Amino acid sequence: MPPRTSDRLRALQERAASLAAPTAAPDAAPADSGQAVAAAGAHFGALADLGQRAIQRIPAESIAPDLRPDRRQARLLPLPEALVVNDAAAPAYADLVAELRDLGRSLRERQIQPIVVYPGTSPDYPAARYLILIGHRRWTAARLVGIAALDAVIVDEPAPADRVIIQYAENEAREEFSDMERAWSLLQMKQALGDAPWEVVESRMQLSRARRQQLLRLVAFMPDQQQHIARLRLQETQIRTLHSAMRASEISPAQVDGVLRRLDSIAVERTATAQQGATDESPPAPPPRRAGIDAPTVARLVARIRKASDESAAPAAPRWLPSLRQQVADTARGLARARTRLESLGADDVVALRSDVDHLMTELEEFVAALSASETGE
Repeated sequence: MPPRTSDRLRALQERAASLAAPTAAPDAAPADSGQAVAAAGAHFGALADLGQRAIQRIPAESIAPDLRPDRRQARLLPLPEALVVNDAAAPAYADLVAELRDLGRSLRERQIQPIVVYPGTSPDYPAARYLILIGHRRWTAARLVGIAALDAVIVDEPAPADRVIIQYAENEAREEFSDMERAWSLLQMKQALGDAPWEVVESRMQLSRARRQQLLRLVAFMPDQQQHIARLRLQETQIRTLHSAMRASEISPAQVDGVLRRLDSIAVERTATAQQGATDESPPAPPPRRAGIDAPTVARLVARIRKASDESAAPAAPRWLPSLRQQVADTARGLARARTRLESLGADDVVALRSDVDHLMTELEEFVAALSASETGE
């Protein structure tokens, strides 16, 4: 029996707990300990025993994400300058920017969870002296609302495979983590392990073979479509009908794009309706996007495409046509064989056969004339 999600997450966290050692940061101002340390330790649990580590107050401009291709976190989280252009949220990321700004305002009031960084530099952010291991989302939120400094725990840079485990364990516990991002993490782990067999990846990620195969079906989508699916925060079960039809070549890439655009509209419409009906006593709303889409909705959209394709396809051949064509072919072969045997026929047989062939030729001439009329529409 595959391990339960909670057991798998606990195992990942315990694995991650043994990875990083604290590193001193003498030039960083110390943050207040007390409740902040206790809250941070409670949040991270076994992932990092933060209650025994020093929390440093580090300028936000001294921190940056690690953007090296083999170290960039497998999350859909563009850089702040791509999210907001000329003080306006990029249309494709409007919901994400709204969430991050809310998070930023919360961080300004109180940062309960420190981010985790390690020493390093970034060509994209020349002022950076630390790179993010955990907390890319909080750092992005801080940059969007202009927070000057963040609480952080400084550790040594982990090995590539250990990095994937730490980040995956942290993200797995978050509601907004999507199956597309889980699939990216699997590919990243395989690369970090030197293209190890999938069985090794499954073991390191604490995933069953079935779950791994389920997630990797999503990478059959085009790169732009993968980004779109991650923005919508769709789970594999929600779009199983869509990726199954795509992998079976029942729908085209352009039709997949059309379905994703329609899902965008549906998500906006349903989320707006849910927000209008919410009250102060209502339970917390699910994350935007994913809350507005379900598997039956996707299945209906795919079914409409299939139906339209069937209706536009050429009509199926009548059932009698294959049999008639076979008879014509058999007759042609029989006549070809008979030409070499005509000398064996008696006079009466020749007369009788000639009569049969004359009758056949008359039928064939009339049939060909009818075919020609049908072809020209006369």
